[in-house]
Amino acid sequence: STQAKTLFPYTTLFRSRVMSFGEFFALVRRHPERHTRGAAQYLKDVFDHFGTSEVQTPRGPQTRYLLFDCPFAGGKDRLIGQEEVQGRVYRAVSNFVRDGRISKLIMLHGPNGSAKSTFVSCLMRAMEHYSTLEEGALYRFNWIFPSQKLTRGGIGFGGAGEGGAPPLDDSFAHLDDDQIDVKLMDETHDHPLLLLPQQRRQQLLDEVTRGGKGGRVADYLYHGDLSPRNKDIFEALLQSYKGDFLKVLRHVQVERFYVSRRYRRGVATVEPQMSVDAGAQQITADRSLSALPSALQALSMISFGG
Repeated sequence: STQAKTLFPYTTLFRSRVMSFGEFFALVRRHPERHTRGAAQYLKDVFDHFGTSEVQTPRGPQTRYLLFDCPFAGGKDRLIGQEEVQGRVYRAVSNFVRDGRISKLIMLHGPNGSAKSTFVSCLMRAMEHYSTLEEGALYRFNWIFPSQKLTRGGIGFGGAGEGGAPPLDDSFAHLDDDQIDVKLMDETHDHPLLLLPQQRRQQLLDEVTRGGKGGRVADYLYHGDLSPRNKDIFEALLQSYKGDFLKVLRHVQVERFYVSRRYRRGVATVEPQMSVDAGAQQITADRSLSALPSALQALSMISFGG
């Protein structure tokens, strides 16, 4: 039907939001430049995506970055002027990319009405739009523990493939909700590639970016590590599976997420009068221990919010 044809692109989009680790790594191989960059490179790519134009100002010709014309919103709430500031911020972000790390804080200073808030708002809105495009896709991962109806033995949720469990080279990422006992989400948005052991990760990153195909790889992907909670879960599963790394990856569900001002995901505005609402909560304190895999019940796992 006409309605089905209209909805089909959105259906395809939603299906592509969730994948196994193997599917994600295949995506990294196809587009390493998109999935091995850091935050500074991502913001620089947002600038570059919308392009530039040359405008005449009282100080002579200046380069204007077209993201500040808000083409994604039909020009609504666009930034008037401030081309010199645009260039200075772009150069600062480019320096972060060249140095491989974000080493400074960018501060906008000026009197009331000088468009500081509009400047930042345009950047945030441009990032929101860019994250909905394929070239701006961002991914995080969740831990999936299937129902005991599917698995037996082992750690309770990820046994040795008996009782109707998927084959060892399969993944629990695409199980239906009624087939999942526990899904642990990662509020810190660790990069899925951090699940790979550091030495092997560095080798693979060198391999997929060989020949300049991937550009500069983010420094934290070379030398970084998982957040403490994800590290604890990873090590507990690895021990339970007697060092079988591929079995651990079966529990990984890679999920696409989008930059959102409203939900303060990826970008956020904190006004001076606002109180900081960041907080932590112990998962094992409000979740039945019987619903967690036996390998994880002894861990003190914390979830973060705000």
